[in-house]
Amino acid sequence: MKQLDKIPFGLKIKYLFSGKMISIGLFILFVPGIILMAFLPNADFHDSQYDAESISETKGVVLAVIETNSSVNGKVALIYEYEFYKEGGTSKGHSYGFEESIAVGDTLAVEYVKNDASISRIVGTRNGAFGFDTLKFLFGFISIGLILIIISIYKTAKVFNMLSSGFKILPSKLQLELKTPSLPVGKSNPIYRLKFTYEISGSTYSKVIYTSQDENDIRRLRMSCVIVDWYDQTKSVVLEALPIKMRNYIVEKSTVDTDR
Repeated sequence: MKQLDKIPFGLKIKYLFSGKMISIGLFILFVPGIILMAFLPNADFHDSQYDAESISETKGVVLAVIETNSSVNGKVALIYEYEFYKEGGTSKGHSYGFEESIAVGDTLAVEYVKNDASISRIVGTRNGAFGFDTLKFLFGFISIGLILIIISIYKTAKVFNMLSSGFKILPSKLQLELKTPSLPVGKSNPIYRLKFTYEISGSTYSKVIYTSQDENDIRRLRMSCVIVDWYDQTKSVVLEALPIKMRNYIVEKSTVDTDR
């Protein structure tokens, strides 16, 4: 049995970020994340606080109408600043909308939260340029990105756990190879489905991987050994499918087992 107890941290990080899945996950997470950060300051966080029992309605006067840099479906969001009447005097507030017919001096209906008059809006407008329903699709992309990243981290952790707890390196045989046509765009490589078999104590096990490689790398993969979990021989990793620095580190510390 072989064990690699002290794999360099830098090598672990390089291995983690070498996978295409985590790269895709980070990209999917990054782009909507940037958009979300730009949208959140103008999101309506108070919409759920308005219901029939918690609000009062009164009259208000528009003090100013200001254009923002935000737009939805081609319409520029406007800020309406207003003063409204409530028990005990008047208060000021502002809300967002897209109605260009509202002008300074207009008297309009204003609703405010009974126990917090600082939360108010002109009826038919919002406390932010965007409702959370507008941002739902961004949260969907972010969730997909997080799932891909979590799966990548989990798979990487399983490999390192196998290397630290105990493993053996065995010869393998390529039993099946399927190749998809490459896309006629740029220099895209075809996707291969490779099925390897290996034997331990008279029993045969298999390992299937999907990979996108050029012809030189796929030739190397066809002759790869496998790293097998010492305690669960159904679990394995194709050695040549690992990043080159990780592969070289494992080979440097190990030799291929001939006792099966």
